[in-house]
Amino acid sequence: MRRYRAVVGVLLAVVATFLVSCSSGPAAVAPTYTPEKISQLQNYVNRIEMVRERLPELENYIEKDNWINVNSFTHGPLGQLRSELVRLSNQLLPADQSKAKMLSEDILGHLEKIDEASQRRSYTDAIAQYREFSDDVEALLSIVPEDARKKAEGFKEPSVYDMTTTIPDPDVIRAEQEDMVRTPVLLDDGPQGDLD
Repeated sequence: MRRYRAVVGVLLAVVATFLVSCSSGPAAVAPTYTPEKISQLQNYVNRIEMVRERLPELENYIEKDNWINVNSFTHGPLGQLRSELVRLSNQLLPADQSKAKMLSEDILGHLEKIDEASQRRSYTDAIAQYREFSDDVEALLSIVPEDARKKAEGFKEPSVYDMTTTIPDPDVIRAEQEDMVRTPVLLDDGPQGDLD
């Protein structure tokens, strides 16, 4: 009886193995970027592209040793870069996420070192970090699918840091000097005497 159970058990294992190996299960589908994902990526790419377009401004401040503006630029227009990089990295496919996260950490590290160099007023450190920062931004954007980059090129979202007021047109007719008020206007409604 024991032999019979052992033979039946081995026979069932062989049949099960044969059936599993011969069956055709669903083929694994490689993950791809859906139109919705491309649209989300486009928003993040657009914001990072705006940062990239303003990088020459930062380089100009470093070249001129204008450390106050370097500090203001790294905390102003580049201040939201961390959250944009994290969001962009999380929206990429798993195969690209690890490289994007590593580049994002490098970009933020260079940004911190630019800030430290501006505090020390060290041109050589600041310009070296700026160049690495710029190269890493380019490398990160190269990971993003081409469709999202093309859509971002066609769509420009206004930045908070863009100039919102216009410079007055010099041809606008302005008030003549004799039309301007030269005497102070009395605001006191107190008792007034006779004006005879």
